[in-house]
Amino acid sequence: MNPPAPYAPSSGVPSVRRWIAVATLAALVPGLALSLHARFLPGGDLVPGLTIDGTAPPGDAVRAFVEQRAAELTRRQVVVAFDGKELGRVTLGDLGVVVDVDRVVARAKAVGHEGDILARVDAVRRARRGEIDVPLSPCVDPAVAVPLLVRVKETEDRAAVSARLDIEHRTTIPERGGRYIDVDAAMATTLHLALAPAAGSAVRLELPGIGFPARMTAAYVSSLDVHSVLSEYDTFFSRSGDQARRGQNIDVAAEKLDGLVLSPSELVSFNGVVGERSEGNGFQKSWEIYKGEMVEGVGGGTCQVASTLNAIAFFGGLEILERLPHSRPSAYIPMGLDATVVYPVVDMKLRNPYPFPVVVHTRVEGNRLHMELRGASKPVSVKFERELVKMVAYGRKIEEKAGLSAKRVILKQHGIRGFRIKRTRTLFFRDGHKRVETNKDFYPPTAEIYEVAPGFDPSLLPPLPSDNVDEDVTDDATPEAAPPVASAPPAAPPAAAPAPASGLALDTSNPFDAPAPADAPRPDVVIVVGPGAHAPTTAQARPPKTVSIKR
Repeated sequence: MNPPAPYAPSSGVPSVRRWIAVATLAALVPGLALSLHARFLPGGDLVPGLTIDGTAPPGDAVRAFVEQRAAELTRRQVVVAFDGKELGRVTLGDLGVVVDVDRVVARAKAVGHEGDILARVDAVRRARRGEIDVPLSPCVDPAVAVPLLVRVKETEDRAAVSARLDIEHRTTIPERGGRYIDVDAAMATTLHLALAPAAGSAVRLELPGIGFPARMTAAYVSSLDVHSVLSEYDTFFSRSGDQARRGQNIDVAAEKLDGLVLSPSELVSFNGVVGERSEGNGFQKSWEIYKGEMVEGVGGGTCQVASTLNAIAFFGGLEILERLPHSRPSAYIPMGLDATVVYPVVDMKLRNPYPFPVVVHTRVEGNRLHMELRGASKPVSVKFERELVKMVAYGRKIEEKAGLSAKRVILKQHGIRGFRIKRTRTLFFRDGHKRVETNKDFYPPTAEIYEVAPGFDPSLLPPLPSDNVDEDVTDDATPEAAPPVASAPPAAPPAAAPAPASGLALDTSNPFDAPAPADAPRPDVVIVVGPGAHAPTTAQARPPKTVSIKR
C-alpha cells in the first residue's frame, strides 16, 4: 500500500479568476432580467398588440372602450320578420342582447398577467403577433327577450283551423294548418346575429316558426253522418237604429260557429272558436252589458250567439262544463238558458258525450238566429224547467253630469228587479232511464240610473215603483205586474196661469213610470231617455213563475 501524498497548497490563480467571473455575472443579471421582463412581460393593463372585439383599444382606457363597443352592438338595428313578412324594426338591445362589460375588461387585463412565467411570455408573444382578441361575448337576457317575443306571438301565431261542414251548400270547408313562433329558437338566432360581424345599417331577424296540422281534415269531415237533428233553437234580434251593428256582430259570431265539429269526448270553448271581440276579428262597436250597465263596446251581440249555442247544447244533451248567466235577464231567451261571454275571461265550454261526432249549424235569416246540433242519431230528449224562487228590489243611482240643465234629467238605464231561479234539466234516454240535473242561477238587480245636473235635488225624481220590493215567490205567489207605462206627457196648464209646482213632464219616447203624486210639490222636470236605455221587456220585468220546455 502506498502512503497518502503529502498536502501541498495550490497556487490560487484559478480561484481568483473564478470569483471575478461570478462577481461580474452577478452584476449583469439584474439588468438582463429587467431587459427580459420589459421584452417578454411588459407592464400596463394590456399587453401590446391585444385587440378587443377586433380593434386595439386606445391607451389604457379599457373600460370606456368596452362600454362604447357594447353600446354600438346593442344599438344595432334589426329588421324582424316572420314567414317573409316584415314586422318592424328594433335594436339588438330591445331583443335582450347584453354585454357583461366587467367580464370583458377582466379577461383583457388577464392576458399576459396570469399563469406561470412561460405561459405569460407565450401570451405576450402571441399578442404581439396579433393572435389574441378578446370578444365581447354577448348573451340574450330572457327577461327582456321573452316579453317582446310573446307580444309578437300574440299577433303572428296562427292557430290551426279544422275542416268544417257547410251544411247549407253540402260542401266541406278545407282545413288550414297552424304556425307559431319558437321563442327559444328566436333567442338563439338573435344571439347568432349579435356574434356575427356588423353588415350594413341593419340586420334581418327571420323569426323561426314551427308548423302543425289541423286536427280535422276535409277527408274526415266529409265522411261524417249528420242527418239527424239532435236539437235546434231560434232567437230573434233587431237591426234597426242603434241595433244595426249589434246585428252585424251576431252575423259574424254565428258564421264562426257554423260547421264546428265536436268529436266524441271533445271539449270546445266559445271564446276559442269565436276569438277576440275586436275590429280586426270582424266585430263592431255596439251596446253591451258591462258591470251592470249598458255601455258601448266592441262585440255587443255575441252573448246572444253564445246563449243560442247554450240552448242547443242544453237540449241536445251535451255536457255544459262552464257557463255563467247574464247580470240581468235577457229579452231574447228565457232565464236559465242564457250564457254570458267576455273575451278572454268569461267563457262557455261544452263537451260531446256521445260516441259519434256532432256538428253545430248556424243560419241567420233577417232578424232570426237559427242554430242546430246535428249528428248520426238523437239519443236523448230533454226537458227544461225553470222556477222563480225570489225577486230582489232594484235601487237607484244618481250621476251628476256637468252641462245638463237643472230641469233636464237623463234616464241612462231602466231598473230591473233581480231574480233567483231554480233550473232543472231532465234527460230522457232511449233505453227508458232518465237523469235529472238541478242548479240555481242568480240575476242581480239592475240599478235605475239618472244623469242630473250638479246640485240636483234627487227628491224631484219620481219615486221607485211600489211593487219594487224583495219577495220570496212561494207556491201560491205570482209576480206582480209592472207599473203602468206613461205614453204621453201630462197636459200643460193654460199659458196665462202659472205652472203648478207638481208638473213633471216625460219625454214621449220614455216608457217610464207614472209621474209622482200631485201633492209632492216640485218644479217642472223633463226626463229624457238616453241612448241604450231600452225599456225592459215583459220577460225581464214580469217573468212567469215557472217555465217548461221539452225538445
